[in-house]
Amino acid sequence: MYPYQAPFEETHYYYDPYNPFDPYAERQQQAQGQQQQQQQTYQQLLNILMSSIIGEATAIDFYTRLAKEAPNEYSKNVLLSAAKDEKAHLQLFTRLYTSLTGKEPKYKIRPVKITNFRQSLFEAYEDELSDYEKYRNAYLLTQDPSIRDTFFRPFSDEIKHATRFSFLLNAR
Repeated sequence: MYPYQAPFEETHYYYDPYNPFDPYAERQQQAQGQQQQQQQTYQQLLNILMSSIIGEATAIDFYTRLAKEAPNEYSKNVLLSAAKDEKAHLQLFTRLYTSLTGKEPKYKIRPVKITNFRQSLFEAYEDELSDYEKYRNAYLLTQDPSIRDTFFRPFSDEIKHATRFSFLLNAR
């Protein structure tokens, strides 16, 4: 016998038809709640992916057309570099969407109208900031490493694009 023995309490489970508390039913409800939460998160993720795919495809088109209107070679190169990054993001998002659903995404883009270079560049800047937040939130939405990895590069690149676009907007 050990010199000290910790006290313990025995727990007995029995069915009491007059007690409305049923631990099995409570565990079942918790499991259903978790399953429902996972389904909502999955649907939220698919919605974010689809809007991201459309956004990236739209940005590729927009930046490529805007580069043709650029006032100098440096601005043109910044926009074409951003378009190249957006193409890589589109591929990442499409691959993840396909792996989650088993289907290729179907989408159409609406080309963004270019009014003048500066105004359109400002719209691109605002869009990059918005996408940064969207991708960061999607990254934080899940603990799955493959999903998080898919959103990490795009949310890092979006803030880089916003910074470069801000520089172009403030350059004299």
